[in-house]
Amino acid sequence: MTRILVIAPYPGMRDVFLEVKEDMPSGAQLDVEVGDLYKGLALAKSLEENGYDVIISRGATARLLRKHCNLPVVEVKISGYDILRTLTLVKGYTGKVGLMSYLNTIQGADAIGTLLDMNLTFFPIDQEEEIENGLKLALAQGVQVIIGDVISTSMATRMGLQAILITSGKESVTESISEAVHMAYYTRREKAARQRMEAVIQRFPEGIVAADREGRVFVFNQQAEELFGIRSEHALDKQIEELHPLLNLDSVLKTGERSAEEVVSLNGEKALLTKQALLLDEQEDGGFAVISSARRIQKAESQIRQSITGFEHRASMHFNQLVAGSDKMKETLKIAIQASQTELPVVIYGEPGTGKQSLAQAIHNAGRRKDFPFVFFNCEAYTEEQLPLELFGSEGALIKRGAFEMAHGGTLFIDAIGKLPLSVQAMLFNVLQENKVSRINGTTPIPVDVRVICANGRNLKNCIEDGSFREDVFHLINGFSLVIPPLRERKEDIDDLVRWFIASFNARSGKQIVGVRPELLHLLKRADWYGNIQELKSAVEKMCHAATGPFIERMEAEHIVTELDKTADAQSLGSGIDISGKTLEEIEREVIWRVLQEEGQNQSEAAKRLGINRSTLWRKLKQATSE
Repeated sequence: MTRILVIAPYPGMRDVFLEVKEDMPSGAQLDVEVGDLYKGLALAKSLEENGYDVIISRGATARLLRKHCNLPVVEVKISGYDILRTLTLVKGYTGKVGLMSYLNTIQGADAIGTLLDMNLTFFPIDQEEEIENGLKLALAQGVQVIIGDVISTSMATRMGLQAILITSGKESVTESISEAVHMAYYTRREKAARQRMEAVIQRFPEGIVAADREGRVFVFNQQAEELFGIRSEHALDKQIEELHPLLNLDSVLKTGERSAEEVVSLNGEKALLTKQALLLDEQEDGGFAVISSARRIQKAESQIRQSITGFEHRASMHFNQLVAGSDKMKETLKIAIQASQTELPVVIYGEPGTGKQSLAQAIHNAGRRKDFPFVFFNCEAYTEEQLPLELFGSEGALIKRGAFEMAHGGTLFIDAIGKLPLSVQAMLFNVLQENKVSRINGTTPIPVDVRVICANGRNLKNCIEDGSFREDVFHLINGFSLVIPPLRERKEDIDDLVRWFIASFNARSGKQIVGVRPELLHLLKRADWYGNIQELKSAVEKMCHAATGPFIERMEAEHIVTELDKTADAQSLGSGIDISGKTLEEIEREVIWRVLQEEGQNQSEAAKRLGINRSTLWRKLKQATSE
């Protein structure tokens, strides 16, 4: 029996493999795991001794497995149909689209793009190391969307570009299984030697270079490649001093010292260089150097700070990922981009679900603090007694670090700041004024370096007038003022929002949906979307689940369309709430949105009318917009 191990770089590919598993040739067994690049390599290394004959993977992950695994690796090829399906999804998009992949994929896409009458910009790559420079070139040329494989789209997302993964369909998967069955073999003789080498490489996340007692290099890992700009095959067997003068191991091989450590400069960046003698049977048999970039050390420090609290604080959104086709949203982003290049505080106004936190994350990621924490703090999530403890921390039997300390070096995003009690506002004023935070019951102020971005549904100037917000605090936080329009005032953005929600769903689910039918899109644009972008996202994902073909058909999403029609009709007629055919949860959600609308998005007044406290209302809103 042929045993096949599949390392799927993304979850959707796993689902496609499982779907075609039943039609596999007799005498073959298929096991599927999900892992991209080094995560996938770690999975393969941990499982390759379990009796597998061949590994199947895709793209850069497949090439990485070929380089480091003892088993033969079959690559799932990107077919013309895969490319056609992906290009159909972006057909009609008005922005600039780029495709980054290897030459054979580019050639296929070129021909298909010509047939579809699409203007594509191609960025061919020959190896993974070229991806970052290619993406920088794409940004310089004004490209807004990158189509490609897992590694190029992942890196594009980190650099702030919209990215769409070319997913593999049944045809490509079936072909790879057939090929794997025919090439199932592996060589046992070289397995132990490769494992020893990989054990050294994989256990060091930093750059590592190792040499024998004659100074000949026998380990030069990928992290070292990136730090020194030297490919491994050009480094192995060379004298270590030839690669870089800093790597000279004389300090540990000739002086009797077992280790040495120094701060060095590599390509204009600081790094920590640690040299160690390599001991076999207590005898020196060479040495190795471990290189840790200063940026990596700083990130590690930030992660350690976050691990103390048990939460990870990271901003994922970038400006290029925010949809801004309407004039109002374009103006908002223009000011936000200006704000991101300063250290001034920012206040963002907008209704629930408009994306205030996403905009705050984009500002953070475009600034100098992007590698440090982004901490989200919602003032409506806590009682008046809890707020000072959560915001500033406390001391006593247990020490609690507050949001300001967790955001040290990065950004603190304070949502619904207008709901802070005046007593807490007075404490906030002192922190903003002195850049020091005093824990509750603490004795020593703690210095903090934090950029503050605030958000509120109601204009804070009105809060000052009615006495619910301190004017001195307002002046400390009001560096830039931004307003995000509700979705009903920027319906021209719905086309692109739907497009990205579908692309995201495809990558998670393994489906290959390329769009919605025009009559269904028209209905989406008729709705008023009082839940804004979050409500639209929920509706689109429900439609994706209901779809069975490449397009979301109206008949397949009939129940969702009907619900949208009823909501639109009720709002346009200004009538009461229609409860026919609705669940209790749906009626409750509609009541909440209606009361919020009537109270001008004032959650405090809405909570009073509904007979619940603000934290309960906030939880219900969060649940409604995430469904």
